[in-house]
This record gives sequence, C-alpha cells and structure tokens, in this order.
Amino acid sequence: MSAKRSLVIAALVGLCLAGATFAQPFREPAKGSAERAAILDAIRPAVEAEMRGPVEFVVTTMRASPNWVFMQVEPQRPGGGTIDLTQTGLRDGADMMDGSTVFALVSFQNGRWNLVDHVVGPTDVAYAGWPLRYGVPAALLGLEQ
Repeated sequence: MSAKRSLVIAALVGLCLAGATFAQPFREPAKGSAERAAILDAIRPAVEAEMRGPVEFVVTTMRASPNWVFMQVEPQRPGGGTIDLTQTGLRDGADMMDGSTVFALVSFQNGRWNLVDHVVGPTDVAYAGWPLRYGVPAALLGLEQ
C-alpha cells in the first residue's frame, strides 16, 4: 500500500472516530429544573392511570437530545410508598412483569414535552423497536455504543 493511500485511510478513520465522539450530544436535564419537571409530567398521566393513583418518580436514567428524551424511572407513591402492582390496572399481568420500572420516550413538539411511548415492567428490551418506529436515535436509548 502506498504512503499516500495509508494517509488517506488514516484520515478517514480519524474522521469516523471523531464523528462518533460528537454524534451523541446527550445530556441529563438538571434535578429540580423546570425542564426535568415538564419531562416527568409528560409521562405522569399515563403512569398514574396504570398505577391507579398518584406517583412520583425516582429517575434512574434520563438522556436528552434537543427533541427527544429517553428515561428509565421507578414510580412510587408520594412520600416514597411502594406500589403493589396487584392493586393497579396492571394486576392481570403483574406476575409476568419485572417490577414497576418504566421506560419512556418523550418528544418536544409544539412547545412542550409529549409522551410518545412507554412500557412498564418489561422482561426484555421492549423499546428496541423505537428507533425504527419513531425515528429516535438508537444511541439515545443505549442501544448503540
């Protein structure tokens, strides 16, 4: 291989690696911020309907891009009370669920955060199809590294 060709290949590899570094501008909205509250409020009605009552969230993961947020949260009753899934709208499938963990996708449209999809207590990677279905970057969901 010629020296010129080696330099071109090295430059292309460098550009690819640099692109990979900058291709994931994800951030976590600050705790206590209005933005974080608005994001959590976007999923709250759906989760409260399923849990049949008020919830607050313990955030495990919240990754945001300009127009998308992917999150993993643990719902609990206000003040930290546990949720008995057998006493919720999910009671019929509670014995087949992996707890009450919620994975959710929200998008920023029309000046506000909106719930796109969510799943409660999956036993697999139930959100693996979201990039194809919704056009969300797979890396935001932690599906690419």
